[in-house]
Amino acid sequence: MTQSGNPLDDLKACEERGKFSIKKAYQTFMPQLQKVSWKRLVLAKGIVPRHHFILWLTMHKKLSTVDRLHKWGIQVEQECVLCNTIAVETLEHLFFGCGYSKFIWSTLLHWLGERRPIRNWEEEIEWAARRTNNSRARAGIIGFLFAASVYQIWSERNGRRFNNQQRESRQLIKEIILQLHAYGQRQSKWRQQLYCLNSYPV
Repeated sequence: MTQSGNPLDDLKACEERGKFSIKKAYQTFMPQLQKVSWKRLVLAKGIVPRHHFILWLTMHKKLSTVDRLHKWGIQVEQECVLCNTIAVETLEHLFFGCGYSKFIWSTLLHWLGERRPIRNWEEEIEWAARRTNNSRARAGIIGFLFAASVYQIWSERNGRRFNNQQRESRQLIKEIILQLHAYGQRQSKWRQQLYCLNSYPV
């Protein structure tokens, strides 16, 4: 916010004091957006582009989940098609309140050697954001797996809801791991870590 409430008046005042700068002009006229803790997670290097797009939508709560469709007046079956319970499909349920998605994410974390309980969506974002807030190989791999999990879970939801197609959770896990190894070969920093992860979760 500017002191006077008028950006032009503040810029003129800065000029009169000899303190005008391009940076101040940019900050004055551009809206100051709220910083988010998960920026590094969304921008993690090595994420598959289509995974990145769905992750971005998910972080901004823009996925067309059933609860959002109902708000728009679109009537569809409310129950989660992944865990086949009476739970209403919401973003928070899909990631990772649903038993199907929770199994996928927890299995991948155990495969990495991360022994921790899976919590709600916001807490998982916070955890993943902390673990990807550096340039180390493991941070990139966690970011990749998080984005790939979100993408595959959403893709499976759409396949079941609209195309009557169904895959077991272990099949999705296998696909995510294969993608990690394929794309990870392009990241030289990841190769040693991937060598140590050259196995499949039992």
